[in-house]
Amino acid sequence: MNAPAGWYDDGSGRQRWWDGSQWTEHFYAQAEAAASAQPADIAPAGAAAPVAPAADAAPFAPPYVMAIGATTPGADVAAAVPAHPGYAQPFSPSVRPTPRFPVLGVIGLCIVGLGIVLSCIPPIAAAGWVALGAGFVLSIASLFLRSAKWPGVVALGATGLGAVLATAVALISFTAPVTSVSPDAGGSSAEGGSTLDDDSKETVPTDPGEIEGAEMTAFADLEVGDCIPLIDYGDDMIYELPVVPCDTPHTDEVFFIFDVEDGEFPGDESLEETAWSGCLAEFERYVGLDYDDSELDFYTYQPTKSSWSRWDDRTVQCILYSIDDVTGTLAGTAR
Repeated sequence: MNAPAGWYDDGSGRQRWWDGSQWTEHFYAQAEAAASAQPADIAPAGAAAPVAPAADAAPFAPPYVMAIGATTPGADVAAAVPAHPGYAQPFSPSVRPTPRFPVLGVIGLCIVGLGIVLSCIPPIAAAGWVALGAGFVLSIASLFLRSAKWPGVVALGATGLGAVLATAVALISFTAPVTSVSPDAGGSSAEGGSTLDDDSKETVPTDPGEIEGAEMTAFADLEVGDCIPLIDYGDDMIYELPVVPCDTPHTDEVFFIFDVEDGEFPGDESLEETAWSGCLAEFERYVGLDYDDSELDFYTYQPTKSSWSRWDDRTVQCILYSIDDVTGTLAGTAR
């Protein structure tokens, strides 16, 4: 590598200009003036005589820059001086982001739970089905969010369970009878009623359609004064009663109808007691004789839990009955 341009000693004792690649014809003027002011043949005292270069001396080589990495004065000093400490960038370890709280999944799970409860209550079962559907949709959506998946998965499973329960409740509700009283021989009451002996059962019809002039009437359509023939219902559930003209032989007669207090279903036993007390209070007014002194008896029809919740049934029917067939009304007979 060549030395940079500058004034250098060309080997003859003069300063000559080096252009970076070769010597030029330019010499340093001060050096020439000093040389001309002092004769070359007069040497100062004590000075060494100039020595002419030998004829066979090697040609002068231009100066070169020392190779990189060569030892120079002060290199050891520079190496001994420690470098200024640098400032490293702060290191932050990789931290896994914390999953977000599964808000949508939890909401879906809560709605599904509410839907299960509502769908098991027949009057508001439709609202329960709607809640189950909404919860199902929210649960599906929560699985696509960057959050915990377990609420959505649990909600989907609960939706399936709720659908099964709701279907079972709906089937039971639709197939439940309107009344739970199954009268034997024309009537029975919550506190007991008339029964038939074996001989009588042989002549008592079991099909209301066999009775001439009978009109099947639903409980909600019964009226005070309706007359009912003797029927052996056995263990069949009753949804309607045969009504015949009172001038034809019959054993039963509707003598009072009233509604119990609204609210939650009070229970079968409590409702039977309420129905019995209400009918007993009207017995003497209709028959014309105190119940304890009368040869007649009565039974009741009252709402079941199913009819109470599904159809808002609050009606109690009070029905007189006689052991023997009668013709005409029992009102005011004082029997």
